[in-house]
Amino acid sequence: MANKLRAPLEPAAPTLNEALYSVDTTRALAVDDDEALQEYAAAQIRFVDSLAWFYYGAAADGRFVGARKEADGTIVLARSAPAVDGGRRIEETLAPDGTRRPRSSDVPSGFDPRERPWFQQAAATDGIVWTGPYTLFTQQELGITASRALRDRAGGLVGVFGVDITIRDLRGLLTSLVQANNGRAHLVDRTATIIATSDEAGAAGGHPVMHAALARSPTALATLPVGEPLTFTFDYAGEPWVAAMRAFPLQGDVEWATLYLTPEAEFLRVVNETRRTALGLALALVLLAVLLAVRLSQGVSRPLRLLADDLARVGRFELSTRPAPPSAIREVVVLGDAVTRMKASLRSFGRFVPREVVRDLLARGEEARLGGETRSLTLHFSDIEGFTQMSERLSPAEVVRDLAEYLEIMTGAIHEYDGTVDKFMGDGIMAFWNAPNAVPDHAARACRAALRAQERLAALRERWAAAGRPQFRARIGLHTGEVLVGTLGTPERFSYTAIGDAVNLASRLEGQNKSYGTYILASEDTRAAAGPAFEWRRLDRVAVVGRAEPTPVYELLGEVGQVAPAVLAARDRYEAALEAYFAQRFEEAMAGFGAAAELRPTDRAATTMAQRAGDLQAYGPGPNWDGVHVATTK
Repeated sequence: MANKLRAPLEPAAPTLNEALYSVDTTRALAVDDDEALQEYAAAQIRFVDSLAWFYYGAAADGRFVGARKEADGTIVLARSAPAVDGGRRIEETLAPDGTRRPRSSDVPSGFDPRERPWFQQAAATDGIVWTGPYTLFTQQELGITASRALRDRAGGLVGVFGVDITIRDLRGLLTSLVQANNGRAHLVDRTATIIATSDEAGAAGGHPVMHAALARSPTALATLPVGEPLTFTFDYAGEPWVAAMRAFPLQGDVEWATLYLTPEAEFLRVVNETRRTALGLALALVLLAVLLAVRLSQGVSRPLRLLADDLARVGRFELSTRPAPPSAIREVVVLGDAVTRMKASLRSFGRFVPREVVRDLLARGEEARLGGETRSLTLHFSDIEGFTQMSERLSPAEVVRDLAEYLEIMTGAIHEYDGTVDKFMGDGIMAFWNAPNAVPDHAARACRAALRAQERLAALRERWAAAGRPQFRARIGLHTGEVLVGTLGTPERFSYTAIGDAVNLASRLEGQNKSYGTYILASEDTRAAAGPAFEWRRLDRVAVVGRAEPTPVYELLGEVGQVAPAVLAARDRYEAALEAYFAQRFEEAMAGFGAAAELRPTDRAATTMAQRAGDLQAYGPGPNWDGVHVATTK
């Protein structure tokens, strides 16, 4: 129940934080531009099913601007101001092509967001405030509001951003808990206010069974510890009942509880009925009873064997899509349905967390705990060249489509060579090898993964060029070194990741591709650890941003035997020129870099180094020059 309730609420916090970031940091959003603010709001709710409203209320004049999504998916833009036309709400529908059409509004005039609880509570704090639950006015659905204040540099209140989230199907969920018996299930807040119930018929009487259970509970609902189930018995109308309740956190400081009530006799009903039926059949037809027992045992044992095999595979994180075996036994059907839903949940979980980490936890039969270890990893950072400029020319749907295809190619190559994808950072990827599972040749596998990814991207660019789509090029940085890797974060929320100086260096190497026009840069540690199976070009000595110690950087050209002779010849000219450059023979270096550039006209690194050598030849290197290029950008 907690997971199903939290799921629609998850998008609220990142949506509000992104809005504040767009106003305060990137300046991409101006809260005094109503039309731009409405279009931004529409973009936020269009593709997130649970977001019903996104809006902004101004502190100075009570101006209200936002967008909502109706049940049929129609986007409605809304705005009002108390000082304009008596605060009348002005609404328009937004077509997919961006055109607007006026529509009538049934919202009463005089609306002032500053008088609403979501505005006032957000204005009183700096974090995200949760308000509700209550019935959303325009959607007529149960929902919750999340809001966050926007403040100026001096801390003064500018306005409040808010989102409304719908929570659907609660009654159906509760009803499924008490199917085929006389039980009742309730979802309540800490004050015993009912949010949803399976006992709609008892509403007229005030749900007396629930109140009787709460009155006899050994622990008051208001003080029930979160996450600790409480089970007890009580009498109602001369009949013994069993109660079970549990409190759980929803979002922020909002806590709800589930309360399940059922007559004690329900626990024994199936047993008693089965015993009477079995006794009657035994007395009447012993032989038929034996035959039925054999048939029944087969009907139970076969699906149970299949379910046991499926569960053993789950323990190895082998999650098949095979449906649960059919059975005439209700309990077996319920068990099979539970296994199917568990596999679906684990498959979803594996899309958010590295599958290797989940598989390791399942194999050990343990919960994830905070902790880490120092281990040598090969780290991979990559992003798309010029992605920001390309995304400005695309619609949000096109960005999502193209980025998904790109990330599928990149992560496919990483997984193919036993890498672990740690996280996506917009168009960027962080991955590593040798954790959580040991990969002895992790540096070589990381290099092969980078080469395969570039090969597949080249084929993708040909297809996209024919379709008139943008051309994605990936810049990759590789480094091998000691890091702290493990489950890091807080006791409530953590992730499996790696931290340390080696992580930062790998990230900086990815950024240095911009300076040299290359697409795979690696450190000397990675080149040495990868072994002799690869062709490299020694590119330069660089002191990356945030690191005083110089790092020899290498360009990965390909595997031995698969690199064109002209590229290798240009590589040899370049490296000979680099030796002259470090020895301060700048005229010789300039000529050597120029010769390398003639062999590879598209080699921007050669022309860049030739320019540097020419400048040093003309103006002198200075008394402390050591050949290290100090990077000024990430």
